[in-house]
Parts: sequence; structure tokens; C-alpha cells
Amino acid sequence: MNTTPQPDPRDRPARLTVGVVGAGRVGPALAASLQLAGHRPVAVSGVSDASRRRAAALLPDVPLMRPAEVLQRAELVLLTVPDDALPGLVTGLAETGAVRPGQLLVHTSGRYGARVLDPALRAGALPLALHPAMTFTGTPVDVQRLAGCSFGVTAPEELRLAAEALVIEMGGEPEWIAEDKRPLYHAALALGANHLVTLVAQSMELLRTAGVEAPDRMLGPLLGASLDNALRSGDAALTGPVARGDAGTVAAHIVELRAHAPQAVAGYLAMARATADRALDHGLLKAELAEDLLGVLADGTDGGNRTAPEDRTDRTDRTDRIDGPDGIDDSDRIDGPDGIDDSDRVYGADGIGSDRIDDSDGTDDSDGTDGPGGDAR
Repeated sequence: MNTTPQPDPRDRPARLTVGVVGAGRVGPALAASLQLAGHRPVAVSGVSDASRRRAAALLPDVPLMRPAEVLQRAELVLLTVPDDALPGLVTGLAETGAVRPGQLLVHTSGRYGARVLDPALRAGALPLALHPAMTFTGTPVDVQRLAGCSFGVTAPEELRLAAEALVIEMGGEPEWIAEDKRPLYHAALALGANHLVTLVAQSMELLRTAGVEAPDRMLGPLLGASLDNALRSGDAALTGPVARGDAGTVAAHIVELRAHAPQAVAGYLAMARATADRALDHGLLKAELAEDLLGVLADGTDGGNRTAPEDRTDRTDRTDRIDGPDGIDDSDRIDGPDGIDDSDRVYGADGIGSDRIDDSDGTDDSDGTDGPGGDAR
């Protein structure tokens, strides 16, 4: 164990003053990681109690201010607001003269590249798009999770080195994403991470209905191994009744889901069809078994009650097809890799928050309740 005293970041000369516009889950964590690298957070904007608590936990002693005041004080400004609010915020800040020439303006949206910052660029700002592909909880653990986290980086070529340097200072790994590829990049992350939470949650609900007392304990090892297999082997890691062509089993699944969880049927069918296509393309699903399977999936879409075909164990030797991990991650991601800061504030064209104050759960806190728990303030 290294017992050498480590220097306090506050004792190092600060290189840049840092401001945060939008104290959701992402902004304070990024500012805290920049502080560890020797930069100095000087201002943060946030309205609701939840945002104030996040800022206090991750950026103690940093004052809360209006967005325009944050820009006045900071050389590096993190715009960590929801995607849909970002264009209006940037336009409003530029039109009201809040943007200063030479100011580094960084947004964390996965959807947008650097062009969404063009109004600020025309005002003399230096635009950077740095999207962390990570789940954020709004707690200090987020700072630790940035170590080794990939960032989708988009910036003008002359600012590329500066953008990558900031990512490295936060402990991340820069991955260059072309401007026109940002929506596709973001869709890929949402498909893999956001939808994963839904799948895992549905699986746990069904296991409880089936009488399993600790579905999380049952799923944890399976899903962890599945994720590892999928990352290592891709489609070769596919297992289960769809990849084997067990049409009867799939038909039985659909019957049970219609009886106990009809809201899960559409998702099951969609994923089963996608799995069948990939299994066929990669030679895992035999063509002679695919016909019955696809028929079952088509009947399931139509709401039919197709009788499950009898097992055909004599048609193919399946002893080498042992049902194993299904490629589902047991991540506890709360926000999803949209990685977009779910700031509790919605901004208008003037860069000023609206009367509605939203927490990370998207519920209106203006009535004195905070988030899903409804804690009174």
C-alpha cells in the first residue's frame, strides 16, 4: 500500500476556472473530476432541492448562480442539460451576450456534435462535444466511474487535442466521433444500455411472479457472464431457444407472457425476431428449424394461440447447444448511456429556466415533492 502523502488538488495552481450550467447527474461529477485534475470549479446553476444537494455533495462551497453569471465567472463551461433544451440554451446565451470570446464551451449531449454550439462559436467561444458513455447516479461514486470511461468526442480539428486532453484529465478515454455520426452513435448506446434496464427489470418481475424470492441474486451471475461473453464473442455468444430453433419452447413462452405479463409480449417478440435473424446470419439457427420458429413469432404478433409443435429431438443433435448466458448486462444504470445530463431545469431561448423544475426522474418538483419518493421539502 502506498503511504506517500498525496498532494491536495487545492494546493496546485488552478489552470482553468470551471462552471456548470445544469446541476443534474452529469455536470457536478465532471466538474469534480476536473477539480481533481487541478482545475477550479467556481459556479454552478441549479434550482430544485435535488440539484442543490447534488452540487453540495460533489462541489462543496461552489456558489449557485444563474446561467449567465456562471459564464461570466468561468473559462471552461459545462453545458449539462437535456438534449432538447441544449439548442435553445446555447442560442439564448449567445444572443444575450453571456458568451465570451476564448471561452471553452463543452456540452455532454450524445445526440449532438459541435455544430449545436455554432451560435456560441460566432460569439467567439471554443466549442467541444464531450459525451461520457457512462451511467450517472448523482452521487460521488460517479467520479470514480469516470476512470476508464469512453467519451464520444467531437470538435473542430484545431480543438481536437484540447478536447482529448480534457477527457484524459477526467480519467476517460477519448473516442473521436464524426459530426454526422453522432445520432447513430447515440442510438447505439441507447439500444445497448437504456433498453437493457427495461429487459432486466421485466425479467426480475417475471421471476417474482414465478415464485423466485431473490431474482436479482439469480440473475446477477447469469447476466454478468452473458455480458462478458457478448463483449468477447459477439453473436457467437447467442444461446437459448431462439438460437436453437426450439419453436415449441418459444410458443410456450408467448402463452405464459400473454397470461401473466401481456405488456412484455411485444418486447419479447421483437427481441426474438432480431435474435433469430442474427442467429440465422451467423449459422447458429439451422434453416430447417427456422420456419416453425418464425411461424410461431408471426402468430404471436397476430395474437394467435398457435399450438406448440412437438419437440424434434431427432432432427438435430443439440448436445453441443447447452443453454447458457443470454447476453444481458446486469448493469445498475439509472440514466442510461444516453449519458445526457438529466438536469432538473428546462431552459428557454433566453437561457433562463422555466417555472417547471424537474428532477432526474422527470417529475415536476415545483409542488414541493422531490423525485419518485415524494419527500416533502
